Amino acid sequence: MISHRLRALGAGLPVAVLTTVLIASPGFAAESLRISTPLAGATVSGALVIEGSIAGEATDLDLGLAPQSLGDCGSPLVETSVALAGEQFSTSIATTAVPDGTYCLIAVADAGRLSTVVADITVNNSATAPLEGLQLPTESLDGGTTVAEAPVVDSLLGDLAVLGPLALGVTAVLAVLVLGLGLWARRRTAA
Repeated sequence: MISHRLRALGAGLPVAVLTTVLIASPGFAAESLRISTPLAGATVSGALVIEGSIAGEATDLDLGLAPQSLGDCGSPLVETSVALAGEQFSTSIATTAVPDGTYCLIAVADAGRLSTVVADITVNNSATAPLEGLQLPTESLDGGTTVAEAPVVDSLLGDLAVLGPLALGVTAVLAVLVLGLGLWARRRTAA
C-alpha cells in the first residue's frame, strides 16, 4: 500500500515538473519581432528590402520567401540570415530567383522562439519598376511630412511579454494548492 506522503508527493509532481520546464525554457529571450517593410499586399521586383525591429535578446534572424497558396505558406524558396547587433535590422532578398506569384515573408528569430509572417507579397519581375527603392513622402494631419508606417495591432491580452511570467505564477500557486490539499487529506485520513 502506498503511504500518504507518497500520494501527496505524487499529486504535486506533475505541477512541479511543469513549473520546472517553464522556468528552464528559454522562450522568453526575445519579446517581439516586427517587420515594417514590406507591408502585406506589396508588389515587388528585383531586390526585396526587408526592414524591422526586434525587442529582447535575440542574436540571429532567418528570413525566407515562401510560396503562398490559399492563404497557407509553403517552405521558403529563398532564405537569408541576419546577425543582429541591435534592435533594428535591414537586409534584402533577391526575388529574381523565384517565379512571379504570391509569397509569404517568414521571419524566425532565436532558433524558432519568435516568428512572424507577412503575407500577400506579390513578386512581379516581368514588370519594370522605374521608382524601385524610392519612398514617397505622405502628408500628415498636422501639415508636416512623414513616412507611412505599418499599423500596430494590439493584442487582446495586452503585452504578450507578461503572459509567460503570469503562467509561471499561476502554475506555482496551483502546485502549492495541490500539495496543501494532499497534506490536508493525509491528516484527515490519519485522524
